[in-house]
Amino acid sequence: MEEAKVMVALRDVETAASLTKLGCQMASLMGTNLTALHVIEVAAGLPLDAEDDILDRPGRQVLSVAQQVASNNFSMRITTKLLRARHPGEAIVAEAEEKGMELLIIGYHHNHRLAEKLLGSTVQHVSHHAPCKVLVQIPAPKEHAKAVPASETKDEKAETKIQSEAA
Repeated sequence: MEEAKVMVALRDVETAASLTKLGCQMASLMGTNLTALHVIEVAAGLPLDAEDDILDRPGRQVLSVAQQVASNNFSMRITTKLLRARHPGEAIVAEAEEKGMELLIIGYHHNHRLAEKLLGSTVQHVSHHAPCKVLVQIPAPKEHAKAVPASETKDEKAETKIQSEAA
């Protein structure tokens, strides 16, 4: 089996499926394999090699989603890797360098905190330092549906309109 040259960096379960699908599509087009990576950001107070299953559980869950998506939708077996690091961006770039990746796929989340804007996000770090091409998936903005009462009839709507015009 050829060594993977496409890597997808996964942050959470909510975006793992869409990023993995994109990764599988790109790997198929390039005729190579896919590696799914999840980096657990470990706070400075904890050692990186702490024996704590609670730290790793969410990451294993994210990678499990990636494996299921690849298998069910693309009949593809992917390589998965779980890393612990202080700075996810640095770990992603280092892994891409070490493995000689040709393409790195990462997702951008609109809900950044002030500290991330001031200090720089993982996506910014990766896009500026990666040794390969970087593809950033940006989710479509969510449309806000206007609430309409289901029980309101045409007569009630007309009455409401007349009342508002009279006011």
